[in-house]
Amino acid sequence: MPLMSRKLHQGSGAPHLGPLQHRPSARALAPGQARDARRLARGARGAARLALGIATAALALAACSGGEARAPNPLRALDERRAIEVIRRAMAHEGAQPARGREVELTSGQKVRVDVGVQSRSYGVVYVTEEDAQALGAAIPPPNGRDEKLRIVRGGPDGAIRLVLLYQQNYLYDDLVGESHERTTITAERELTRDVQDFITYARTQKFQ
Repeated sequence: MPLMSRKLHQGSGAPHLGPLQHRPSARALAPGQARDARRLARGARGAARLALGIATAALALAACSGGEARAPNPLRALDERRAIEVIRRAMAHEGAQPARGREVELTSGQKVRVDVGVQSRSYGVVYVTEEDAQALGAAIPPPNGRDEKLRIVRGGPDGAIRLVLLYQQNYLYDDLVGESHERTTITAERELTRDVQDFITYARTQKFQ
């Protein structure tokens, strides 16, 4: 091969760059350019770690909060008229004949209205509304808790009349419907029915006249 042809084939001695070698590496850069490249790489990694930390903290906070707590439903008590109907029906189911209400003087000297009496017996039921409780004040005991014994007071000249005090505030329900309905009217009426029947059973057991 002629000398001129060999020189053209071999080139000037510079290394041949393949298809993946068209860009110089950081090592091939000038010292200042290499430092800049390393700083940019470190900055990118730091920003990525910071973003990951913020996202993780946000997820943890959301998991701990568990969402906003829902306020309890507003409640109302069984009105007196409906309560008296429930009381009379509960007595009848226990085999006791309901009697008309009357006024009785308690041994404390305060008069109280018996909402439903029992025929031929000296005991009955007083449905104590909020207004009744305020008017009677210390003449009657404070309301019982839902898991406490019913309050029974005495009346009449010799204290022979026994009256159970069923406080209106213990028979509550809400007005909502669907899944938000926590306490229904039926639930409140069942609780009142149970308390009336418990009292009738107790009166018979104790042989109240």
